[in-house]
Amino acid sequence: MSKTNSVPDGGKSTAKLVASLVDLGFSQYEGRTYAGLVGQPPQTGYWVSKETQVPQPKVYETLGRLVERGAIVQVDDKPARFVAVPPQRLLAQMRAAFQHRVATAELEISRLRAASTEVRSVRPYWEAESWESIKATVDSFITNARERLHVSGHTEHLAQLKTTVHAADDRGVRIDILCFGEPPFELRNGFVVRHTSTDKIVYPHHQARHLALAADNEHALWALARDGEDWQAIWAENDNLLPALVKGFIRHDMYVQRTFGDFSEELIAMYGPGLEGMVNPNFKRMRTKQTGQNRRTA
Repeated sequence: MSKTNSVPDGGKSTAKLVASLVDLGFSQYEGRTYAGLVGQPPQTGYWVSKETQVPQPKVYETLGRLVERGAIVQVDDKPARFVAVPPQRLLAQMRAAFQHRVATAELEISRLRAASTEVRSVRPYWEAESWESIKATVDSFITNARERLHVSGHTEHLAQLKTTVHAADDRGVRIDILCFGEPPFELRNGFVVRHTSTDKIVYPHHQARHLALAADNEHALWALARDGEDWQAIWAENDNLLPALVKGFIRHDMYVQRTFGDFSEELIAMYGPGLEGMVNPNFKRMRTKQTGQNRRTA
């Protein structure tokens, strides 16, 4: 019988087909066998072994598994010959089988949840414990941002993100940044708001450093160094919860700082230096009469 198809490794298309089948759950032998039979008339196991380099002791076992999968059909007995199911039909069968398995899994999950109200799921997050790995993750999030970034951090750490931040700004990504200290850059498509409410106020916890970022409501990172040096961070990709939390924190803090910039004298008079009265229940407010004094805008 004349040969009308090359072995799987003989062409890029066939090699890609084998790789795709392996991704879909086929073994290498199964993928090579099916690819070798596509477009062929019924062939024997000997032919398959010779043309696909599947070892002869394994070829009939492989053919049997493909028959069970519905990928090939045995059409003769003496000798046994096999033909490939057309690829479109095979893929349709696999798609239907996968959808059925997903539906079954969803049904069993719903039954499990209904059976016990105490079931708790675990939400996995990535961790990092060095500034280098934290910066690499943040750079990646900024580089891949499509529409929106919220960032909060101290000057010395934001400055190290300058290149990727400017590149995102040039791409038209809207970026809002809350900066502790002098801002290390300016933006065209957003705000850099300086955290000024605690300027010149020294608290023991001010040695702590943090970096927070939320990107496109999908990715987020929260990093903290309580002593200013030893970092810990969690981050997530394609998540709904952490980005919402980080974005909400940054936006709320930015609102407070912009409000403080416009009404700093009134707020300090009411809540004291560093706005301590907002969080200290023992602080005695000092209300001052408004006498038409000019408001200071940051």
